[in-house]
Amino acid sequence: MTLEEVVAKFNTTPFLFAGSGITRRYYGLPDWIGLLTYFAQKVKRDQFAFQYYENKVKEMDNVDKLPEIAGYIEKDFNEEWFKNSHKIRTESQEVQDAVANGVSPFKAEMAEYISSLSVVKSEYKDEVKKLLKIAKNNISGVITTNYDCFFEKLFEGYKAFIGQDELVFSQLQGIAEIYKIHGSVNFPDSIVINQADYQLFRDKGKYLAAKLMTIFMEYPIIFMGYSISDPNIQGILGDIVECLPPEKVEVLKKRFVFVDYQPDYKDCEVSTHSLVIKGKVIEMTKVVLSDFGILYDVLSIKKAALPVKLLRRFKDELYTFALTQQPGPTMQVAALDDGRIDENMLALSIGLASTGVYGLARAVNSEQWYRNIILHDSVYPSDMLLEYVYPELAKQNSWKLPVWYYIKNSDFKSELAESKAPHSYDEIVSEASIKRNKTAIAGRTAMEIWTDEKDNMFKAIRLLGFLPEDKIDVDQYEQILEMIFEENANILSSLEAPNRSNLNRMIRIFDYFRYGPNKKTP
Repeated sequence: MTLEEVVAKFNTTPFLFAGSGITRRYYGLPDWIGLLTYFAQKVKRDQFAFQYYENKVKEMDNVDKLPEIAGYIEKDFNEEWFKNSHKIRTESQEVQDAVANGVSPFKAEMAEYISSLSVVKSEYKDEVKKLLKIAKNNISGVITTNYDCFFEKLFEGYKAFIGQDELVFSQLQGIAEIYKIHGSVNFPDSIVINQADYQLFRDKGKYLAAKLMTIFMEYPIIFMGYSISDPNIQGILGDIVECLPPEKVEVLKKRFVFVDYQPDYKDCEVSTHSLVIKGKVIEMTKVVLSDFGILYDVLSIKKAALPVKLLRRFKDELYTFALTQQPGPTMQVAALDDGRIDENMLALSIGLASTGVYGLARAVNSEQWYRNIILHDSVYPSDMLLEYVYPELAKQNSWKLPVWYYIKNSDFKSELAESKAPHSYDEIVSEASIKRNKTAIAGRTAMEIWTDEKDNMFKAIRLLGFLPEDKIDVDQYEQILEMIFEENANILSSLEAPNRSNLNRMIRIFDYFRYGPNKKTP
């Protein structure tokens, strides 16, 4: 059997179950012993530091040696870190903030160290590009015990679930998701590294197995970056097969593919392999190779009908709709006889909508319209927003809706939008209101007002909505608005009417000067 034939039999796009071998390959990260050796030597400043800790656990029976070693190193490292007598403490603000919030210095420094090494090695850039290419349509999701953020960086639009608790207590959609079951460098406290961490992980193992059960029964699983005898894999599979009757274990035979990396191996070899776990035999397909690019090329054969991140968003919206009876911001609803639906397109009708293609006019409100000008976060293209949303939404907002951004980024010609858009500054801010606020503004620039008044944001945005035209610096407005929305992306929905009106005016000013007919270029 060839690898192409294996993939052709997949019923759907697969999940990757990725271990440390993947980022050792692409980032050059150390293995577990290498990582512990690095931190042991920082504590002891001796080439035999790891062996010192290894010797402490040598006589222990029935324990996982490496987690025990990690616990000893962590205890000594933390003592030295707080004393800092040998300058083992980094200057990283992220580390110091984490420790100030109760995170173990050992885990905080480990997260910083791994992050500092997380750069793709030049010799594997082409291989990583192949993986990136199949992330959009050919991979359903990722399960990983790795701490680094390789997959989050590469798989755009996938949602990450960090640690066992978040995974167990979240509603999973099983598509375009990354399950980081041993934690993440982005949340150092979530890292599973010492014996206490692993014991807690094992104690909750059945809950994790129950959560992953659906994934294992519905999707092909490709194990990569692990040894076939890895205790992490053995433990997780053990918890899962323990819950399955024999006939269901047989189903896994068609779904499990184990990638066995062998250096300098030419092409790839496909065979069957049996693994006994908890008294049950699991048969799987074993693929031996040295070039992962071969695997990625073959996986491109199995393609989802739609981009997987779009499928996830749709499943999430549908789940929310089922619970709340309210369509979310990205769900589009239409009558089945809507003449604007192409007969070759797949449409789902949930209720009826009387306006807009797929009910688009009802899916976008004014807060989302304004916010998109700053954050560019709408899932709908400007063409559709301009054609189907603008006429009704602008009318509801007395034709004061900012629209130059959408005109600039659209190929759709809207005579209505261009006629209603402001063509001079006094259409946005009256001369009388500028004069009323002249004393309070006192000749200050936009950034000076923001700096002076930002502790009273409502006053700041009010004044920034009444600057004289010759005082407008569009770059400063952009910086201020980005800071406001980075702090709270949904701020427009949370403000009371007067303050929301002032912030809207700021956005209309920015929209006019950045994208309008007399735009000020950056």
